[in-house]
Amino acid sequence: MKILLVVFLFQLSILAKESKRIPHLDLEMSGTELHSLLRIRDDGEEDSELDPVMKIGKRYLTWLKIVNQNRPEELKLSLSNAEIQPGYPIDSPKISSPKIILELFSQLKKDLPEEFKKVLTTQAALTDSIPVSDADFVIYGRKIDDLYASASRWLLQKPYLWVYASKKHDDIRGYYFLKQTPQVENQLTNWEQLAADTQIQFRGWLEGLCFNSEATASVCGANLDKTIAENGNPLPYFKRYLQDGESKWNKLFLIQNKRDDLLWSIEHPELLSAPFSKPDTYEVEQFLRLNIEDEWRWLGWQLRLNFTQGGMDTTHVIFSPGATPHVNGLGGNEITMDANQPITEYHVRWTIRHEYGHTLGFPDCYIEFYDTDKAVMISYQIDTTNLMCSRRGKLQEKHFEELKRVYFTP
Repeated sequence: MKILLVVFLFQLSILAKESKRIPHLDLEMSGTELHSLLRIRDDGEEDSELDPVMKIGKRYLTWLKIVNQNRPEELKLSLSNAEIQPGYPIDSPKISSPKIILELFSQLKKDLPEEFKKVLTTQAALTDSIPVSDADFVIYGRKIDDLYASASRWLLQKPYLWVYASKKHDDIRGYYFLKQTPQVENQLTNWEQLAADTQIQFRGWLEGLCFNSEATASVCGANLDKTIAENGNPLPYFKRYLQDGESKWNKLFLIQNKRDDLLWSIEHPELLSAPFSKPDTYEVEQFLRLNIEDEWRWLGWQLRLNFTQGGMDTTHVIFSPGATPHVNGLGGNEITMDANQPITEYHVRWTIRHEYGHTLGFPDCYIEFYDTDKAVMISYQIDTTNLMCSRRGKLQEKHFEELKRVYFTP
């Protein structure tokens, strides 16, 4: 027994370490962004099934660069803007695996114009002359880039699938759908009168709610059967585990770590003053001010960056080639951005707004885990209109109220 306990504790410690090392990838990262993160693999057969997707994705991005190199700024083609962000709502998650990616890729190849496809699939020279209109070059390019992003994401995450499998406990869909169900307690009470397919649906949601308590799937299933057998309905089971789901849900929107260097007082209730280390260039300073201050405001209230000659203990930004944008922990001081990405691109401007939210203590509000039974990665955003969940999102009143709860000094 002692040996088993030691092994179990060792596995937990390894899991904790691996959890810190898994790539921090927001759900809507493009192939362009992932291109600089993914190391070219030479490990033979292991990833050969996705090679066709990877090759066309890389070739298209190279072609796009050549097309843009001699164009004036206003005529350059871009795959990045607010309107085309896909979003993955909680009731319509993204489901991904090599098999699914290759099936979508096969269909895409059928849809591509022949002259366009010929350039991408042969050794034809890449020039700034394109065989389709600018609009079609971008439309088809986005489809290629989406699949390239999915393939790149899979390769980046593949070494950590067992860590992602442990994140299934964070799957909050059971709680969400049960809370959305009208008169849910009455329906559960009248269990025997429900149609068989409705019972199956409820079972999945209820077991998911139990799974939020960190119990195993087998325990959750057995407890549900026992509750129904003893009570004639699963209502006691629902009430028992509801708090676990609610707790998981609430943590997605609450500030986890409070900073001690922000000033928001009764003297100036309309202003939150936030120190920020002065960047080396005026261009970066303007990038920070225009994006962060534009996003972090609500009605008559405004967050204002106070640029100072602060050190590492003051919020600051660093640009590192090929880096995954991230903050060194919730409430952290260091924002890392990818130096390879132009700060004029939409996804970069969104990213600094989002990552700054982490320095204030807000967590990401999207879920991603590996379903071992179906061998797929499942990803979704709790609210696609929320800045901390999705690239389609904006600052909401709930952010303002949470900031006020934590930081306002009466």
